[in-house]
Amino acid sequence: MVEDTVRNQLLNLDKTFLELCFACRIGDVENADRLISTGVNVNGVDEFDNSPLFLASLCGHEEVVKLLLRRGSVCDRDRYEGARCIYGALTDSIRNILLKYDISKAVDIKQPFASHLSSLVNDGAMLDFDFEFIFDDDFRLPVHKFMLAARSSYFKRKFNGRWAQLKYKRMPKSSDAEAFSLMLKFIYLVPVLHELKREQLKYISLLSVKLGFADLLLYLDRTNHVSDPSERASLMNDYQHKFNIYARGQLEAYVRENIFENKLSFSDGEDTHLDWQHLREQPPFGDLVLRFVTSEGEQHAYVCHKSILIRSNFFKLMFSSSFQEATSEIPVISLPANKLSVAEVVLSYLYYDCTDIPWEIAIDVLKISDFLLTDRLKTMAAVTITQSQEFLTKYSIFDVLDVAWSCSVERLEHYAAKHIANDIEYYITDPLLTDAIMQSSRRIKSRQDTDTIELVDDIRFYLLQKYDLQADILVLLDTEDDIDFLKKSGLLEYKDDIEMLDKLLNEIGFDV
Repeated sequence: MVEDTVRNQLLNLDKTFLELCFACRIGDVENADRLISTGVNVNGVDEFDNSPLFLASLCGHEEVVKLLLRRGSVCDRDRYEGARCIYGALTDSIRNILLKYDISKAVDIKQPFASHLSSLVNDGAMLDFDFEFIFDDDFRLPVHKFMLAARSSYFKRKFNGRWAQLKYKRMPKSSDAEAFSLMLKFIYLVPVLHELKREQLKYISLLSVKLGFADLLLYLDRTNHVSDPSERASLMNDYQHKFNIYARGQLEAYVRENIFENKLSFSDGEDTHLDWQHLREQPPFGDLVLRFVTSEGEQHAYVCHKSILIRSNFFKLMFSSSFQEATSEIPVISLPANKLSVAEVVLSYLYYDCTDIPWEIAIDVLKISDFLLTDRLKTMAAVTITQSQEFLTKYSIFDVLDVAWSCSVERLEHYAAKHIANDIEYYITDPLLTDAIMQSSRRIKSRQDTDTIELVDDIRFYLLQKYDLQADILVLLDTEDDIDFLKKSGLLEYKDDIEMLDKLLNEIGFDV
């Protein structure tokens, strides 16, 4: 049974990696971002020994190249794969990006959620902390209990046991404050491997054993046997990626066990009598309550953490303002989610960057992401809609168009227009298409004689694409007499589709 599970996980990873390679080949940067966020190895190779970075550079997709480098792809010009990427690059611009890329900086490349966790330490002021380690000379290291409990079984035992009521821990005089500080940074996914000094390695190794960081211990052992700077940097980058993926799994387990499984449920008005203050004294040691009402009228709440929720610009603005929520010790905030699954997708993204969005709730996730100003999650929801084969069995293409307009998602506007163009005979008689065209026309704030209707323009564009035609060949419709040529080229079918569209526009009252 265990072997079957492992085998299935490997198959899923292989499938995801191949999907990433395809996204890099065609330049789909949003989908590539979604796939990378699953934890797939960006430095892997396919059956032809092509890495995602090589495919993106070879095919000339500059934004995908930049994304891959930000997410940890290694381009070492002194090694075969790196040289292959550079000299195989389709454009000089991409080649220059790769040539300027310094592998020694690769240790600073992290997943977005890891960047946020690191920023809690690197910004210079640990906000909303609830515990401190105190050293000699009153040197203090503030931390969040939930982060330490999620990342280390040792701290989890302590905070659930003898340290449950403590606000600080005074460290023994023999403690190395600098090395301990580096270990705390490691817990927050700050890349510290290049900062480790030789005289600190013994103390760091002992801490790794005590706190349960076997992967860090393994790295320290391996790096002792590597002297080549390029190989050391590559090893450092590889392990930082592993640390991030492992930490992500730890945070997922902590969130599921302590936030999702401990959600609060209550009847109407009951939450006003609840004492939220005691929540800081027990897992998940939260300092904020998110409450919402489902479409069935059920009321639920999750105990969360301000330090995580500020990944959303909505919460970041809220807690940096003079609003009551920013000054309250345990603010209770209503979330516009109508399903448990939607709320948990949002929290999963904020805590550990999960972008696995079920297609059935993708529209709901997109809407709440727009409300919370989490643009990346909104993009991932849009990608889910465009990638799902089942989505249009439950929703209509006009549902997609509505949410595309209301949430300003250009990707979905084009997806809807392309879908309508590809099946124009079916949609041309649908009154919802007429309504959509009228709505698109009203979206032009100040109409002029030269104004065009965006939806109609997009449909015309995708009709050309449908028959693999270029705009300059359309002149042949009026000048070419060879019917066989017109049929083979697709021009006649294109003309039929355009005439259907023009007829509808004339019926609506637009001059085409």
